[in-house]
Amino acid sequence: MGPSSVTPTNSSSTQLGHRSLPSTQSLTGIWNLTNPGVISHNEILEMYRDYVNPNFAWENFTIEEQNKILAAPRCNNEMDATKLKSEFPHLLSAKESLVKYVFEPNKKIIAA
Repeated sequence: MGPSSVTPTNSSSTQLGHRSLPSTQSLTGIWNLTNPGVISHNEILEMYRDYVNPNFAWENFTIEEQNKILAAPRCNNEMDATKLKSEFPHLLSAKESLVKYVFEPNKKIIAA
């Protein structure tokens, strides 16, 4: 499993189960179905290293280097999950969800 396969931050349907999604509870309106909170690319890579591959290393781009290869500047935003959390208070944060559903199941035993 490489780092590109561990980047999704929306595991709401996994956590809630398909039967518990708002459409099946007669909830209406606009819903941001994303796990609450934010997580950086570096945090994800650090978790990958800590849980899966202790030898994994990466090098970050500078903003200037990044802007040379991207078609548009990056925009990282936190979506408002207040409404979702009020209906589903047990919903894990983005980071907690990644640990529980991605990294813990793929954890490698690292000899100390």
